[in-house]
Amino acid sequence: MTKHPLVILSFIAAFLWTNCHRSQEKTNPYAHLPQALQELYRQVEKNPDEAKLYLQLSDYYLSHSQLDSALNHVLIAIRLDSTQSEYYLLLSDVYFAQQRIDETEEILEKVIGMDPENKDAYLKLAELHFLHKRYKEAHENISAVLKLDVYNPKAYFIRGWIYKEEGDTMAAIRSYLTAVEQNPDYFEAYEELGIVYHAKKDPLAVNYYTNALNLQADNTQIMYNIAMFYQEKGDNDKALNYYHMILQIDGEHPHALHNIGWIYLVRKDKYEEAVAFFTRAIEADSTYIEAIYNRGLAFESMQRYDNARQDYAYTLKLNDNYMPAIEGLNRLDKAQNR
Repeated sequence: MTKHPLVILSFIAAFLWTNCHRSQEKTNPYAHLPQALQELYRQVEKNPDEAKLYLQLSDYYLSHSQLDSALNHVLIAIRLDSTQSEYYLLLSDVYFAQQRIDETEEILEKVIGMDPENKDAYLKLAELHFLHKRYKEAHENISAVLKLDVYNPKAYFIRGWIYKEEGDTMAAIRSYLTAVEQNPDYFEAYEELGIVYHAKKDPLAVNYYTNALNLQADNTQIMYNIAMFYQEKGDNDKALNYYHMILQIDGEHPHALHNIGWIYLVRKDKYEEAVAFFTRAIEADSTYIEAIYNRGLAFESMQRYDNARQDYAYTLKLNDNYMPAIEGLNRLDKAQNR
């Protein structure tokens, strides 16, 4: 049986396309990679002994959490040129990301040995020592930085961290304030000032949270912190404003949804609205035990006892020792004469 000419042409076209595609893969073995990586690998082919190219590759892979590739490429860079402290700094970042803490510290000490005025190495060591509660050593690292550069906002910021963990709140505040004086756009320092004053129940918390929000207008964590501050103060209307701002950015933010539900619940005249927001919170996080229990509480307040019993039972399925749910079931038994 003779094939129709159009069928033959379609076979030819498919054959040509497949072979053309294979040919492109042979001529460009990096075609499957992002454009930035393709260009770097082309440069490596032309300059295989250029250490900085491997450093750039390592930095790329680290930023994309491809840690094995990041490690392989930074080690090649060091093998090609072992005199550059910045290469070892990147190696320390890779080790830290791999949670190889001893190797991280060893490499940072090596950098300081190579370059005793390397502020970045001291700062990284300070962070490392802070995270592992070695506060005395962290203070020493920060002092070393400030001897080299008294106008180093990150050093003051990390010092604030250390003082805060040591329980010296006023010293922490002074350090954070110095950081923002030196860098008025230091988001993290404003955030920490907000957190410290929040813990003191001081209205200055809102001022500093707002400064942080001015720098990152879509930061839902800062909005949540402000909402919580107002809710804790009993200013539920202001709290609701910030919770709704969060939902405009993240409509499935479980904690904002839950807290709106809670505010409606305690108002005692908005039980339906409370149930609706608790339900949305549960849809966003099916294991959100407080949302499930509080929805049950709203149902109980509406005398929808069967619905309440279901939520209390499901709460206990998630945590069989959750006492509020046990007490809720006992209340329902009495209300329904069981």
